[in-house]
Amino acid sequence: MFRRIIFIFLALSLVLTGCWDRQELNDQAIVLGWGMDLMEDGEYLATANLVLPLASKSGGQQGGEQAGQSGFMTESAFGKNNRDAEQNMQRKLSRVLFPGHRRNIFIGEKLAEKGVFSIMDEYGRSPMVRPRSNIFVVKGGTAQEAMSLAYQLEANPAIAVQKIQEKSGAPISRSLLDFFIMANGTGCGVMPALSIETPEVNTGKKTSNDSPPQTTLSLYGAAVFNEKLKLAGYLNYDEFWVRLWITNKLAFRNFTTIINAVDADKPGGEAADALSGATRGQSVSINVDTFKSHITPVMTGSLPKFRILLEGKGFIEENDSPLDLSKPENVNKVEARMNQYLEAKINKVVKKVQKEFKCDIFGFGDTIHHRHPYQWKKYAADWDTLFPDIDLDITVKLNLTGTGLTGKSLLPTRDGGEGK
Repeated sequence: MFRRIIFIFLALSLVLTGCWDRQELNDQAIVLGWGMDLMEDGEYLATANLVLPLASKSGGQQGGEQAGQSGFMTESAFGKNNRDAEQNMQRKLSRVLFPGHRRNIFIGEKLAEKGVFSIMDEYGRSPMVRPRSNIFVVKGGTAQEAMSLAYQLEANPAIAVQKIQEKSGAPISRSLLDFFIMANGTGCGVMPALSIETPEVNTGKKTSNDSPPQTTLSLYGAAVFNEKLKLAGYLNYDEFWVRLWITNKLAFRNFTTIINAVDADKPGGEAADALSGATRGQSVSINVDTFKSHITPVMTGSLPKFRILLEGKGFIEENDSPLDLSKPENVNKVEARMNQYLEAKINKVVKKVQKEFKCDIFGFGDTIHHRHPYQWKKYAADWDTLFPDIDLDITVKLNLTGTGLTGKSLLPTRDGGEGK
């Protein structure tokens, strides 16, 4: 009996040797980007960016092309949801769709307005969807439009938007995971938002070698979703960094503000003067590459309050103002003016989120939950109605550690500037 069992095991090991369930690479269609749009009749339109196999006679990859051919192909199909559309798309493809390498997911604006609950379930359930994927809303357009655009600097537009986001100081490979975390926390959600931009100036193409600006993808900012996971509105490119700073997710950012002549006489001056733009052209730009946020809930009174200290460290990159930055006191004036400017800007954006979106996308409620869990029970159920009225005390403290390669400008002193 024992010999018979050994014989059966040996026979099975010979029959089952090897990867019997293997799937060859040349039988797979690798998906790098996936998009979903909502049509007028309520049906979903799925779009996929697929990697084109390198041609055998390829001479390399230039400008998103391989031997004169585009480096990607776009395919689409209708369906009742993600999986149904994927199945319908498969019947057009000679290879099996493989979403294991999918990095980016695009959502058209109409679908975002209707609500993303119907498609997000599959992204959290399927083992083929990476939680650390990037997910974007296409402002004023469809996912299919965004994914059909060729991007000259990258082989695939789905990869381009990820790199654009990274070069804007925003975290990447987190937006899908962050969305799930936020939706299960305060109930709101945030996704990066893209827009399709036409050239500012249409110069035309005079010769075949010319390369005028073309319609391209651009990072617009962030899309805010309410507790019903419906699009509540947008933060534009000059606003979305405020949330990233408050939530300790901002990597770097350039800031520019107006420096009035009053700054040459006394530190600071009135913030309203600097923000008015009356002396446009007298500006200073700084590069900040270190950000910290400290949120302290103050549990007094009927509503909680918050003290928010935002710190940053950077250096001056451009000075078009009359200030001589070889003098430390003038660097302090720039620091004071920049703090005023940023505090006013951040307060404006936070008020916009409180009054227009009524969504706690900054995680203030989570701060109470972590530090005062027993008191949070009192606010949790009504936080969406309490959040628009909570008071915030925001302070910005920048530390400018340098003025670039020179202190005093190498150019002659401009009109209104300080003497030599």
